[in-house]
Amino acid sequence: MELAIYFSNLKRLEQMDDALRYIETKNISTYLFGTIFSLNPNLYDYSINLSSLTWLRSVQDAGFDFSRLYFGQEFCQNLIPSPDELEQAYYISKQLGWNFTYVTNGYLTEEGHDKIRANIEKMKEIRANLEVVVNDWGTLNIIHNEYPQLMGHMVLGRVLNKQTRLNLFSHAGQMPPVHMSSIDTPEKDIRLAQLNAFRDISLSNPDYLREVKNWGFTNVDLDMTPQAVSRPEDGWGLFLGYYFPWNFIAAARNCPTAGVLEPQRTFVMTDRPCGRVCQQYNCSKHMLQFEQAVMQRGTTLFCSSEDFIDQYFSGKIPYERLIYEPYIPL
Repeated sequence: MELAIYFSNLKRLEQMDDALRYIETKNISTYLFGTIFSLNPNLYDYSINLSSLTWLRSVQDAGFDFSRLYFGQEFCQNLIPSPDELEQAYYISKQLGWNFTYVTNGYLTEEGHDKIRANIEKMKEIRANLEVVVNDWGTLNIIHNEYPQLMGHMVLGRVLNKQTRLNLFSHAGQMPPVHMSSIDTPEKDIRLAQLNAFRDISLSNPDYLREVKNWGFTNVDLDMTPQAVSRPEDGWGLFLGYYFPWNFIAAARNCPTAGVLEPQRTFVMTDRPCGRVCQQYNCSKHMLQFEQAVMQRGTTLFCSSEDFIDQYFSGKIPYERLIYEPYIPL
């Protein structure tokens, strides 16, 4: 298994030592009170990072260590790193002896595509050994038309992978509820059919899977979910990576986080430069019928996989790459 670490910007990357420093929570006098009783949503962010390091240590104790750097922005084109920042991140990965993966955006306009093109040009200029996570069909078109050498070095990103992420009725180790009134089908068959429906993803469609391979993808990245995914024995013929502990739920081009400070803009960030308030704080969302805390950061909703992460670390679910996110990737 390959262990990767993901940073969305250079500032976070430069904080890598702090991000990986494990701290016993019992040594933090106000930790319990702060994480349970405080209304500050940033403390939830911090507590998840601490608990995820415990799982990370179990992987490292099993003999795995970091060998790849994921770098880039998945969700907001205002936050796409510059070519110089991408170059710096690449050389940091080389100094560490790691492989490098450039993570590109979903939900791009032509302006965003131009930024992606400039970054790939920079990587071409320095002759970088590059893997690219593709989260936008326009980016795939650019690669096919302008950078065919990257075909065979592409990862189908989680923005383009359709999963049941906000699963209201399934929990790890539990079957979904069933109402059996006036139904003759055996309950176990109904439960299995429900679970399989939750486990289906876009790659479960053989026609789509064939096209994914024809487009030049060799890897696929997914989010951890309570029900996992229905992966065939041949693994679709693709290497599978899972992000942890932050799962992407949904995203858009409009930005509710920035709109909190400037409601007159009606959450639309295209009329003038964005103040990037998402880099300063989170918003907490309370969603009916969904027990997990949902974090709003910028344009995107996230949740933590901590409640069902154990099945992914026990060896029960096979995969080839684990992508650790010490910070919410936005």
